[in-house]
Amino acid sequence: MSVPERKSSREIELVGEGWTKQFCATGARIQEATELYESMGFEVHLEPVRVEDLGCSECLESPAAPLSDCLVIYTRPKKKGASGKSAGGRKRDDELW
Repeated sequence: MSVPERKSSREIELVGEGWTKQFCATGARIQEATELYESMGFEVHLEPVRVEDLGCSECLESPAAPLSDCLVIYTRPKKKGASGKSAGGRKRDDELW
């Protein structure tokens, strides 16, 4: 039996604004993921990790210490301009979406 996912009030707020939670990352992975999502035409938003963002925190010796460098990556499609192009200037290939 799976445990139902709990969402923080901040996550609910972000989802309401069109953001999709992707994953938690630290160090160079944050920049790599940000660049990758932006190259695919997404906006990227980073949020500090809170214990409630994790499915489980039992393996963390001290939850505050390891989480201080970790960020949650959220994405959403860039808004289109009047020309049908994304805000990044590239025309979206709808066959891929």
